[in-house]
Amino acid sequence: MERRRRWAASGRLPPGLAARFTLAEQAVLALIAAETARRGDCRLAVGHAAAIVGVAETTVRNAIREARKLGLVTVEERRITGFRNDTNIVRIVAPEWTAWLRLARRIHSALVPARPGMAKAGGCNSPNRTPTEVIVLSESRKTEPLKSCREAAGDLNRAAPPRIRAGGRTARAMR
Repeated sequence: MERRRRWAASGRLPPGLAARFTLAEQAVLALIAAETARRGDCRLAVGHAAAIVGVAETTVRNAIREARKLGLVTVEERRITGFRNDTNIVRIVAPEWTAWLRLARRIHSALVPARPGMAKAGGCNSPNRTPTEVIVLSESRKTEPLKSCREAAGDLNRAAPPRIRAGGRTARAMR
C-alpha cells in the first residue's frame, strides 16, 4: 500500500489527468511515465509492473486500457507466434502529459548540478548552530515526583482509602 501511494504521489501525472484514475491506476501510470522518461517508452511486462508498483496485474491492465481509451497512451502489441508474445510497448502520446514530463525533467536538471564535483554557488556553507542541550536521564539529578491535584489539596490524607467489597462496590459512596 505504501509503495502504491508513493508511486501515485510522485508527481509524474498532471493533476487534471490524475483525477480521472484511482490511486492504484495513478501509480501504474506513474511507473509508465518514469520508464518513458528514462527509455523513451515502457516495455515492462504486466506482472513486472504490478510487482514494482504493488498492485494486481488486473489493475495494470485496467489502467493501460483506460489511458488508451482516453487517448493518453498507445499500446503496440508484439506477437511472435500463436501463443508466444513479446512485451507490449506503451508510449505516452498526450501532449499535456509529455509537456508535464519535460517540465519535471527541466526542474530536476536545474536542481541537480551538471557535474558531480561542481556544486551550485550560494547558500549558507557554514551555518551557525543553535546550542541545544540533550538531557540524559541517567546523568541528570534525581527529581522529586510531582504531587497530584488531590494530594496537593490534602484530600487523600483525610480519608481512608476505599476498600473493595466482594460485590465489586467500594466501601464509601462517591461524593
